Amino acid sequence: MTPGNSRLLGFSKLETAFILVLVTLVGVLAITRYLDLSLTARQSVDSGVVAAVRKGIADYALESQDLGRLPVYPPLLDQADIGEVTSQNRFFTHVVEHGLAVTGWVKTGPGAYRAPNGESFTYAPGTGDFSAANGIAPRMPGPSRTQPPASTNE
Repeated sequence: MTPGNSRLLGFSKLETAFILVLVTLVGVLAITRYLDLSLTARQSVDSGVVAAVRKGIADYALESQDLGRLPVYPPLLDQADIGEVTSQNRFFTHVVEHGLAVTGWVKTGPGAYRAPNGESFTYAPGTGDFSAANGIAPRMPGPSRTQPPASTNE
């Protein structure tokens, strides 16, 4: 400060408040973006589990067709106990190698499962269909789910 200059060096209250508002705004935007990415990641994991199960069912059906095995589709997706998935209570062991232990999945009954987002899935062994109760989950390509693959044995 020079002699005769009564102005103090530093930020005014208005400048400080403006900076705090900007920092808060950037923080809120960053947290919102992070939470949105976390939700997207979780949805991707759940979709991946459903896709893996459907692919496993389709592979089982193709193998059944090649071997002339009946039933074409697996009678059960696993031997897991009803309840939450754990490393000792893995789900989908009959259609996914080593099964899956993805946190949040729950087996609610024979052939019935609930994803972490609350969506329910059921397995119909007669048709090989693993579908969401609300019908929103996308279908995986593979053998027809309405009837077993045609046998090649003649």
